[in-house]
Amino acid sequence: MKIFSAIALFIALIACEGRNLAPEKAIVGRWEWVKSVGGIAGMTYKASENDKRQMVFTKKGDFEFFINGQSVTKRKYEVRKGRSISSTEPVTMIFFVPDSTASPLSFQVESNTLYLSDEHNDGFQSSYVRIK
Repeated sequence: MKIFSAIALFIALIACEGRNLAPEKAIVGRWEWVKSVGGIAGMTYKASENDKRQMVFTKKGDFEFFINGQSVTKRKYEVRKGRSISSTEPVTMIFFVPDSTASPLSFQVESNTLYLSDEHNDGFQSSYVRIK
């Protein structure tokens, strides 16, 4: 019975491992924009037939941004803790390197949804879904 319990626990731990990826691994993939909310007027912008956006994050630290299928930005990125305007504790952020003019983005990945937040006042919060 102890052996069966140990095997069951081992399988459960392996199954949970894929869902609790480190942030730098969870962000890797292709993401399609759903909506952005924010700005000084609290506007909401949603994806449409005329406005489709995608982001790609690779394991090697490459980032690419597409609008309506056209690549508009290619950069390198790093995931690390940084100072956020919304928390007193350091949070996980995306830093674009070596571009010091680009603001970092705080982010969370929940299931197959990526939430990005601009790190400046009146910024936007955007959501993306993972493309399989």
